[in-house]
Amino acid sequence: MNLAMLAQGTQAVRTAFPTAKPVVGLILGSGWRATATAFEMQGRLDYRAIPGLGRPTVAGHDGALLWGTCSGLETFVFLGRRHWYEGAGWESVAFPIYLLKTFGASLVVLTNAAGGIRADLTPGTLMVIDDHINAMGAHLLVGPHDACWGARFPDLTQVYDADLRRRMDRAAECLGHPLAHGVYLATSGPTYETPAEIRAFRAWGADAVGMSTVPEALLAHAAGLRVGALSFIANRAAGLGNRPLVHEEITAAAYSAAPVMSRLLQELWKELAK
Repeated sequence: MNLAMLAQGTQAVRTAFPTAKPVVGLILGSGWRATATAFEMQGRLDYRAIPGLGRPTVAGHDGALLWGTCSGLETFVFLGRRHWYEGAGWESVAFPIYLLKTFGASLVVLTNAAGGIRADLTPGTLMVIDDHINAMGAHLLVGPHDACWGARFPDLTQVYDADLRRRMDRAAECLGHPLAHGVYLATSGPTYETPAEIRAFRAWGADAVGMSTVPEALLAHAAGLRVGALSFIANRAAGLGNRPLVHEEITAAAYSAAPVMSRLLQELWKELAK
């Protein structure tokens, strides 16, 4: 991984936001961009102006770093993410975590849209990620080790912070909208899974499937940040529904739930502020 490029990108952010001191990071995945309205914004920087990040190539990922506050917590909000399948390398995927660590943030909340495998994970469900399965066939810590990512062999017994998961549940209870919990499996994409793969993933213990989140989660955990993650179940996984999977329909389903997702994040930030 090109750490010099990541450092250059970090300097670009320091130049744009010289007084920023974020304590929290939020990465908004497919369909989650409307939730950025929960934050009082102090600055915006296009990804194209940040070396090592660059503009996303996926519809629904705007590509801007927002500097804002919610419940008094200064936050870097990443409006869209880069994916491994975009072919830009691991730097663009790792940069948000590197930036948060360098700026001294203590935790990150990751979001995504996912396909439901478990029977009760129907479209419209919000799921707290309790654990994950990395089925991407790649790992962003492969290569020369750097101490900024913690130990050479990170322990992944508890990637997703138990206290953050409890706070997510309390935030949802305040809204009368209980959350599901489950195991998220990440594939490399960009193809959706085959029905046979979904049957195999279910046998492995996966409850939902997507193409992101796991790289950021394991890197943030290795680097010493507390990690929380939420999936919006936008569709039934391949072979479990009655129609082909289409990206535009999946993101549209997530956009329709934006009011609930925004209120959940507002309540979660209140919990974090405690």
